[in-house]
Amino acid sequence: MHGPAGRAAKQKNSVVNSSGKTPCYFSIDDALLYNAFHHDFGPLHIGHLYRFAIVLHDILGAKANEDRVVVFYSKPDAKARANAACMLACYMVMVQSWAPHLALSPLSQCDPPLMPFRDAGYSQADFSLTVQDVVYGVWKAKEKGLINLRDFSLDEYEKFERVDQGDFNWVSPNFLAFASPQQEPLPKLSPSEPSHNLPTNPKELHDYNLPTPFKNVLDHFYTRDIGLVVRLNSKLYPAEYFTAMGINHIDMIFDDGTCPALSMVRKFINLAHRTITVENRNIAVHCKAGLGRTGCLIGGYLIYRYGFTANEVIAFMRFMRPGMVVGPQQHWLHLNQDTFRQWWFEDTILAAALEKQAASLGASATNATKTPKKNRVSSNNTTTPTRRSILGEVDNNESAQAAALPAPTPGQPRKTSSRGFPGSTRIVDENLATTTTTTTTTSSISNPSPVREPRESRSTRRKSGGVATAKITIDETELARAIDAGMTEEEFVMRLQKRAQHHHQAGRTAAAKRTINYTKTTGTHVVKEQHVLAEEKRGVKAAQRCSPRRITQTVESKGVAGVRKTSGAERR
Repeated sequence: MHGPAGRAAKQKNSVVNSSGKTPCYFSIDDALLYNAFHHDFGPLHIGHLYRFAIVLHDILGAKANEDRVVVFYSKPDAKARANAACMLACYMVMVQSWAPHLALSPLSQCDPPLMPFRDAGYSQADFSLTVQDVVYGVWKAKEKGLINLRDFSLDEYEKFERVDQGDFNWVSPNFLAFASPQQEPLPKLSPSEPSHNLPTNPKELHDYNLPTPFKNVLDHFYTRDIGLVVRLNSKLYPAEYFTAMGINHIDMIFDDGTCPALSMVRKFINLAHRTITVENRNIAVHCKAGLGRTGCLIGGYLIYRYGFTANEVIAFMRFMRPGMVVGPQQHWLHLNQDTFRQWWFEDTILAAALEKQAASLGASATNATKTPKKNRVSSNNTTTPTRRSILGEVDNNESAQAAALPAPTPGQPRKTSSRGFPGSTRIVDENLATTTTTTTTTSSISNPSPVREPRESRSTRRKSGGVATAKITIDETELARAIDAGMTEEEFVMRLQKRAQHHHQAGRTAAAKRTINYTKTTGTHVVKEQHVLAEEKRGVKAAQRCSPRRITQTVESKGVAGVRKTSGAERR
């Protein structure tokens, strides 16, 4: 062999170790191929890792390779280098139980750097995953018990990932992602006709006339104890096929390529958590292809419960099912990951508080016949403690908690409480126990301009002890969500009162510290801060300030500059 290739081969074979034997070289570039959707090229999935481990162990265990150095190499192509490096690092974490930083250390100074992975979408890639993201995602999944090569079935994985065999993959021990089955709708029956004779078990399913992918889906779901199927796309099959086999089915449909509302994610997380922890059954989620919308909801739950970062969970899901989470959905997970983790924190604290309360109530009932305590209403009956969240006992957490709650998404239905009417808000006086209901109309909420309310008199502002009165508005949606989380209505009102007092006192303190001076200019007045007046005395031009409630503009009148307040008509 001549030329550069011959010289490279000669140099390659001339490398020997202390035993005088030439190294053993091997590569996976042409053996383990990634099935791309568009311009994506990796990372390789768990099936590839399993095959890589088998090949490597065969080489290391061969007698001909005893005392030989084993060299794993790849093509100089950027995509091949990234896949080979990622596969080796994942092997060291999964099989050899290395820590991620040890597996990544030999790759950290690669020159040129390893190429990042992109999504499977058709648009320009604007979100990338590094080899480090994949390694840490796989490592965290292993630490949380979500992945285990000892229980992994390569034959099952490679069979059911094919479109003609069902196109589904297990993302975790409790979540299965799959593409939507397609089947003609069932004929409509009159009330007098008997119901459809649908299969109820795998034996009946075998003789039923259904496409092979749909049969595989139903049979696998029945065998692996799937308790809930969540459909995210338009209806392409009758849900009765699942319900006839004892599998619950629910629709949570939103548009392809978009991101779900946070209220929908919260509902999905509650359903999934109850199905997994209470019913001890598994969940299957699908959209049209089982990639984008499916990855949003499953990824949200994995972040919620196990504390993944957005990059880690996207990388791990693609390691289990290539192509998951597409386009802007990657940014959506990145932006909302803190919210999902905050939900887990709140739910965990609330559950601990309720458990502690139940234990204290049990202890109180046990000691009720012994010594009466001072907190008794009478000598025979005990008071029922007000149920409250432990978050209410933490100081200075109201603003952070309110910011973590999901905001209502426009266009989505809002849940209303049975104690009020849709579209109404209840205004509660802070120091009164009565409530009044005021119904709002569409015209009254169409983006009104801010108007300064008349200042209340000092006599109406002050109560006993010098505490100012305030009014708070209860949103029925937030109240219903709080009640669903286990909070009482009185507790919810008390929390809003505390928050209103905090903001009111903060505003009064700031107003007391502020010194203003009114100066006339061109027929109107301007509010100037104390430091502005000081600068004007030194000859420095004062900076114009504009508040959210007032729009100012500079006018020239007889050569004198001034500031005047403009009306809404002038602004338009």
